[in-house]
Amino acid sequence: MAAPARRLSRHTEDLIDRITVRLRDAPDGLHEVGAPATADALATSRLDAEQAALWQSFDGLNLAQSEVVIWPLGQHESATQHARDAGRIGPDDRVIGERGRDLFVLCPDPFLEGADVILVEEDGERLPHSSSVLHFVLALLGEISVLYDEDGEFGEELFGEDGELLPAVERRLLRRHLDFDVDAPLARFRLAKALARDGENRAAQSELRRVLKAAPTFAWAHHELGRLELRAGKPPAVAHKRFMRAAEALREGSEGELPVASLDHARQNLYAYFLAWACLAADSKTRVTLAKQVLALDARFAAIQEARIREAVAHGQPEVARELLELGLAVLPGHLGLLSLRPLITGTSA
Repeated sequence: MAAPARRLSRHTEDLIDRITVRLRDAPDGLHEVGAPATADALATSRLDAEQAALWQSFDGLNLAQSEVVIWPLGQHESATQHARDAGRIGPDDRVIGERGRDLFVLCPDPFLEGADVILVEEDGERLPHSSSVLHFVLALLGEISVLYDEDGEFGEELFGEDGELLPAVERRLLRRHLDFDVDAPLARFRLAKALARDGENRAAQSELRRVLKAAPTFAWAHHELGRLELRAGKPPAVAHKRFMRAAEALREGSEGELPVASLDHARQNLYAYFLAWACLAADSKTRVTLAKQVLALDARFAAIQEARIREAVAHGQPEVARELLELGLAVLPGHLGLLSLRPLITGTSA
């Protein structure tokens, strides 16, 4: 006899109802929805009741003409194994969908990572995305309602000449996402970045503090808050602690603090990058110690900074270039290659 469908909490049923309404009211052809998963498939899925509720109602979703695909239960194992063989996910992750080349996974320790659904980017970086599976889908549907009109086509005046979302549209998109998942760390982090870009530093700092309440190990949120505090004129020691916390967050694992040597190459470089920022905000004695650690971890630090500075100058971003130069010189104060780039930023001759 097949196992009975799992009983759902009232809150979960409400989220399912809201998803159902949005799918029903969407333009014809914009989304494709799978039939409910069988009771046997749910019973063997190893998902808890709250996670399994999505597939109990829709066994697979194709949203916005494949902009986001959420796999049926029967495809989880193969998608997960493929990602694991490629070295993109951990041993206990479960791939549930994709957006382009990026993956959405259920992580084994939401408390540690700050979210139930994690975005794994093509380069392997893990970012805390959504507080739950159902909020994940509901928030995506909220985003889609901003981008698509009643005919299922992109709305007007969404994109600039460069093909990117207009800043005002990006902010509206992120706020709509947060309307449906108030604890979504990545959307709130991106909103903070957008606010900072538009000069609203205090509002950006407030949003980042909210991010860190939900995802205290979100390294980039600690880093960005430190940058904004430094820019706001707070004591360097405050920003220094933020940058060190960003670095330490990379070492946190389910079994405690990981040795730096155990981090993969990309994370070691990122760890060095956060230490460089800590170096920028440190006292002179600490700066020397941190600079040695940065260079030991990333021998190409100076070359990478030079390349980033030239790129920022080429894209007409003098403030970004100036910040990158300051960062590079904090680690290597007498580096001739970095010093030679100063005229590019200041517009003066060498």
